[in-house]
Amino acid sequence: MGSWPGIEEIKRKMQVLYEHAAEMNCVNTAEIKEGLEPLFEQYGYRTTHEDDASAQILLIHDDGVGDFINCSPAIHEMRRTYPEAVITLVVPHQSYDMAVTCPYVDHVIVDEKKCDRKDPLALFQWYTHFAAQFLSYHYDLAIPFSPYGSDVLFAYLTGAVHRVGFQSKDGKLSGPFHAEHVRGLLTDQVPPRARGLHAVYAYLPIAEALAGREVQDAAPEIWTLAAETEIWKQKLHMAAPDASWMAVIIGSSSGRRHWPVASYADLLQKVLKEEAGDVRFLLLGGPREKEDGDKLLAALPEHMAWNAVGAMNYRESAAALSCCHLYIGNDTGLMHAAAAVGLPVLSPCCYPADVPMQYDAVPLIHHPYGVPTVFVRPAHALSGCQHPQQDDVRWGCVSEKPHCITQVTPELMFQGYRLLKEQIRRGKKDVLYLYEMENPTHDGTVVAIEKRDVERFRWYPKEKA
Repeated sequence: MGSWPGIEEIKRKMQVLYEHAAEMNCVNTAEIKEGLEPLFEQYGYRTTHEDDASAQILLIHDDGVGDFINCSPAIHEMRRTYPEAVITLVVPHQSYDMAVTCPYVDHVIVDEKKCDRKDPLALFQWYTHFAAQFLSYHYDLAIPFSPYGSDVLFAYLTGAVHRVGFQSKDGKLSGPFHAEHVRGLLTDQVPPRARGLHAVYAYLPIAEALAGREVQDAAPEIWTLAAETEIWKQKLHMAAPDASWMAVIIGSSSGRRHWPVASYADLLQKVLKEEAGDVRFLLLGGPREKEDGDKLLAALPEHMAWNAVGAMNYRESAAALSCCHLYIGNDTGLMHAAAAVGLPVLSPCCYPADVPMQYDAVPLIHHPYGVPTVFVRPAHALSGCQHPQQDDVRWGCVSEKPHCITQVTPELMFQGYRLLKEQIRRGKKDVLYLYEMENPTHDGTVVAIEKRDVERFRWYPKEKA
């Protein structure tokens, strides 16, 4: 990292611009550009490095761990396109452990974002200080991968020569900045991929536009350490040399995706009775789920589970996942890590079956990539969730506490387990959605199975309620 003239003057100008915005109670990005652009020009921030080996590239991904894993093919493609460049990656703290071992970047920096993310003034103030750390890099290129207008503002404030971002969908961006607020801060805009594609394809258009080619391999990656994986292989072998381990993940960043611990206990008891061989469960989750992990362990037969809930970071948990053969658990970042290491997935879903899934519904575009998957959905939306609005329609359930998902029964999840095993036996990698609904020809209910992107159902008779 070199030293650049004008940094202190640029920082003072940023502070003046923030003070004026605070006085007016309005962040005007046109004024920000008008105030800073002459200084960026004066001090050489609009001149690129002469050779690729000196090029400085900034990648910004400000989203969840699962989203970061789905962004990994785009990060890989950036390194393929710029093999000699110095690439810096900025991520939130929850993605750091996954990002720090990424072989395609040279530096990883955490954006703590210690401010109100919904307040444009607070975000502007944060970035007048945070972005100042990056001015001396003299970036040739900055890419805000995440759909937040604040990340576009951040890319501009770093002084990057080129800022390449996405054209906004429907004229909107996530967060408090409308697309019109930040469009002028980009030098280039790339059209997003067609609607309804998996989330990995949401990040690739920028990398493809810069590379001038389509990405052929979009499989997500995780970068675990061989030593961490070997430790878990040895631990599980010592605990039960002949056992087949299933990963059970009980955590999630949102309460609406939390299936009850008692339901997990019931399901796992059914799995133990079903399997003839030595099957055991590796319990994983974050520190907030430590108590739930203890409860689940106590509800299972002795020595049938290893409770590692709250004991590891995401990367270490991914290393443990790679030693298992199946994922049973909530929709969380580790679900995408499991898919990246090839584990089939069974997951309870909070999206009610009687709420039509829009093109960007989470179960449709954020499903585990490239592995057999069964989502088990509640039949009906509970009170308040029948007509989700705005962003909540992506989840179907609008609650931030366990709500619609609590209707998913252990019995239905067990049917999902059997369905997933059949998928594995047949070598299929379909994404299936399983739920109960009223039998259209007889009394009682039936189990419906919907395949992603295929409007075809199969009916299984069930005893009358």
